[in-house]
Amino acid sequence: MILSFLKQTLQPASITSLLLLLAVGVVLLYTRRPALARWGRRWLTAMLAGYWILSCPAGVALLAWTVTGPYGPLASAADARGAQAVVLLGAGSKNVRGAGGLLPMVTYPSALRVLETVRVYKLLGDPVVIVSGGTTDPVSGARPESEAMRIAAVALGVPADRIVGESESKNTHDEAAMVKRILRDRGIDRFVIVTSPVHMGRSLATFAAEGLHPVPSTAPLYQERDDGARLMPLMPNDTSFEIGNAVVYEWLALVYYWWNGWLEPQASE
Repeated sequence: MILSFLKQTLQPASITSLLLLLAVGVVLLYTRRPALARWGRRWLTAMLAGYWILSCPAGVALLAWTVTGPYGPLASAADARGAQAVVLLGAGSKNVRGAGGLLPMVTYPSALRVLETVRVYKLLGDPVVIVSGGTTDPVSGARPESEAMRIAAVALGVPADRIVGESESKNTHDEAAMVKRILRDRGIDRFVIVTSPVHMGRSLATFAAEGLHPVPSTAPLYQERDDGARLMPLMPNDTSFEIGNAVVYEWLALVYYWWNGWLEPQASE
């Protein structure tokens, strides 16, 4: 419970985190001591610079470089090395309640992962698609991420009977352990893993700790722009801020996973 709260509030995109940071600067700014007031101005200036970097394409590209690694989308079926399945890792979902019902929807990052998974599915022919992700939305009665992604994948042409859902995991560490059981039960030893570029390195290390070595295929950071226009590199925008927030989350997650020993490969059996 406490860990879940910290995961939500320590992110730059959290309104709680933003207000707390602003509160510190404002308190310092209005103190009667000139030295502390100067620190208040510095604090607020640093906040402005930091959030600007986190929300503009140029800044996000630089930050993402620290965690993306040499991974890219799968180029050909041969590169999959005989993979029999595609594993899609979740990136959150939203549940909208109204008119007596509840509708699970994928988030922007999850949507990009679903699109990449469907592309890989078609590239490989007709592999099993494993959608992984438990319930992370705090809305009462929320459906798991895997259900929202399954609905999206079916809408994009993946047959429902080729999709296997994993709906109990709460994080990447859980996903690796639970996907391992699904693969073992189905006799699958080669598979492709799909996630975002900033998440791929930690995902591969976490799966390696379970003795699994998938072929990586990264989803794009940004959606394609039909008009061919490019985002202004120094102008903040919502999408870049979401990606910048994901990079900061990834930094913290890497430290947490390293501390718990979840990134250390296990000895071969």
